[in-house]
Amino acid sequence: MSPRPNLVRVLLLTLFLIAIPIIASSGDRNPTFQHCLKGCQLTYCEPHQPPLPSYLRAFGWTCKENCAYECGHTFTDNIRPGSKSHQFYGKWAFYRLGPFQEPFSILMSLGNLYVNLKGLEQLRRRVRKENGMRNWLSALGWIQVNTWIWSTVFHARDTPTTERLDYFSATLTISFTLLYSIIRVFHLRTPLSTSRYLFPISAIIGFIVLGHFTYLLSFPIGSFPYGYHTKFNLVLATIHNVLWISWSLSFKYPYPKMTFLGTTYTFPKPYPPHDPLTQNPKPKEAQTPFILVILTTLAMSFELLDFSPVFRIIDAHSLWHASTIPLTIAWWHFMVEDTIELEGTLLSQRPQQIGNNEKGEQGGDELEVPRTPNFIQIASTPKFQRIPSPGKSPKVDKPE
Repeated sequence: MSPRPNLVRVLLLTLFLIAIPIIASSGDRNPTFQHCLKGCQLTYCEPHQPPLPSYLRAFGWTCKENCAYECGHTFTDNIRPGSKSHQFYGKWAFYRLGPFQEPFSILMSLGNLYVNLKGLEQLRRRVRKENGMRNWLSALGWIQVNTWIWSTVFHARDTPTTERLDYFSATLTISFTLLYSIIRVFHLRTPLSTSRYLFPISAIIGFIVLGHFTYLLSFPIGSFPYGYHTKFNLVLATIHNVLWISWSLSFKYPYPKMTFLGTTYTFPKPYPPHDPLTQNPKPKEAQTPFILVILTTLAMSFELLDFSPVFRIIDAHSLWHASTIPLTIAWWHFMVEDTIELEGTLLSQRPQQIGNNEKGEQGGDELEVPRTPNFIQIASTPKFQRIPSPGKSPKVDKPE
C-alpha cells in the first residue's frame, strides 16, 4: 500500500493546527501580571531612578521591557504546582543569559549555521566546478547561512525588526529549497545542460515571494499577519515535500502517462536515461528524500505540541531547531551524492549518444571510434619498420 495517503493526512493536520489564529497571550492579560508591571514601571522607570545595566542597554533593553521580563518570572514563580503555565506577549518566560533572551535556541541556531557551512565545504571539495548544479547548491547553502544568522539574532533579542528579518529569511530558504527541488526533479538544470524553462520558473517563484514580502511590509511595525505567513510557507513546503516523495517513489511504483497533442508526458526519470523501475542496482540515495521528508514532518510536531520551557530554558521551538541539525547534515549528504551521481550518469551516456547519432546519419554503418595507438601498434606499422636504424651511438670522450 502506498504511504502517500497517510502523508497527505499528516500534512493536512499540520496545516489545520498551524493555521489556528494567534490570539493575545493569557499571561499578559492577567490582572496580577498587569499590577506587577505597573508597579515596576512606577518604581524603577522614573527619570530619577538608576538606569539599566550597560550590558542590557547595549542590546536595546528598555526599562519597560525589563519590568515585563521580571514580572513574567515573578508571576511564573507563584503558579501553583499542576496549574497551567502562561505566555507573555506570545512568548514563554525564559531565563536570559546576560542580554540574550533564549540562550538554548541561540545555541541550536548556531549549530544549524555550522552544519550549513560544513555542507558548503563538502560541496566545494567533492563537486566539480564544471558541474552545473554546484552553483545552485552553493546559493542554497548561503541562503540557509543567512537564515540561521538572523535566527540567532532574533532569539538573542526579540524585536519587531529582528522578528521580520528572521521570518523573511526563513521564507527565502523555504522558497529557494522548493525552487531547487523543481530544478532537480524536472531537470531544468542538470550538471551538463540548461532547460529553456529554468528562467521563467525561477522568475515566477521569485515574483510570488516578492509579492508575499510586499504584503507583509504593508503592515506597520509591531503588527504581523502570523496566520497568513504560516500558511504561505506551509504551502511552499508541502509542494517541496510532495516533489521529493514522488521522486523517491518513482523507483518503486510506475506513474501514469498522459498524451497531449501527440506528446507523451510522464514523471521525469531521476537519472536519465535509466528507467527507475528497472535500474539495477538502485542508487543508494534513492529513498533518502522520502525518509528525510517524513522525519522533517515528524520534527514539526515540536512546533505544534508547544509546551512551557523545561527549567525555563528548553522549549519546543528550540527542540525543533535542534532536530534540524542532523536533518540538515543528511540533506547535504544526499544533495552532494545525488549531484555527483547525476553527473556521472549523464557523462557515461555521452559517447553512446554521439555514436548512435552518427550511426543513424551513415545509414546504419557502425561507427569506428578513433583511438590513440599505443607504442606496440606504432612500432608494428610498415612505415615505422622501414626507418633505418641509426646504428651505434658515436663514442664521445668523457671530459677529464
